[in-house]
Amino acid sequence: MDFALLSTLLPSLNNGISRVLVSYDIGCQWVKNLQSRISQYSISAPLDLSSLHYWRVVVPKFHLTGHGESCQTTYNINYTKGAGRMDGERIEGGWSMSGSMAIWTRENGPNARRAILDDHWGSLNWQKLLGLRKSLFGPHELFLTSHPGTFLLKNLRRSVAWSKTQRAFASAISAKHPANILQQWKKMRENFDSDPKKPNPYEELRVRKSVMICFARLRLTRCADITLSKLKQVLAAEEAVQLTEGQKPPHHVTPSGFLRMAIDIEERQ
Repeated sequence: MDFALLSTLLPSLNNGISRVLVSYDIGCQWVKNLQSRISQYSISAPLDLSSLHYWRVVVPKFHLTGHGESCQTTYNINYTKGAGRMDGERIEGGWSMSGSMAIWTRENGPNARRAILDDHWGSLNWQKLLGLRKSLFGPHELFLTSHPGTFLLKNLRRSVAWSKTQRAFASAISAKHPANILQQWKKMRENFDSDPKKPNPYEELRVRKSVMICFARLRLTRCADITLSKLKQVLAAEEAVQLTEGQKPPHHVTPSGFLRMAIDIEERQ
């Protein structure tokens, strides 16, 4: 995998590419010590991944569900800036059209079989490129019936429509919070985007009887060591203020009541 990456990456870097996003089934493990392994290769010029304008490794969406919770937040394409709505699985899209090749080539010798498989997958990759050309330059430039080459154009149109919806939703959510809080959240996200080792804003908090709870996410002011009883007092005080202001809870179970139920269920498991 290291050799395959360098064989693709070095020519791209020489042509001015400085933003690199790598999707790999076990990228969470592969990326560890990657820089030290690259340094062991005999290449014309040393490659420092930290010098790239953008460098991230993610796990494809289909494979991500088989990973642990930490991987699903740290290497999630949905949480990666610049990834768009890709799934990271396009390279494996040819497997569905390659099953019959096992039967066609089972009587071939090793060299002949390798040549036939290389030609088959090379043809699939070429059809992908032609399909992108069709998507980029319009349906009159090229007509292909054997490959759904319009996926890029179709997804681009969907992205424009969904972008408007998501921006409207984000604006409505942002309008309910103070500007300084929004700035804190934005800073947390920007820090994570620039360095995945920074605190992950997408990780869910796990509330237990005595845990470190980040008030930047709960009370939005500071971090402190809080016990369960203190947390109940905070939620009860907020509920009292809301009732005073005439705000009725949307459900018959209040947040503090829900918390007590969740803790009771957890203790019984």
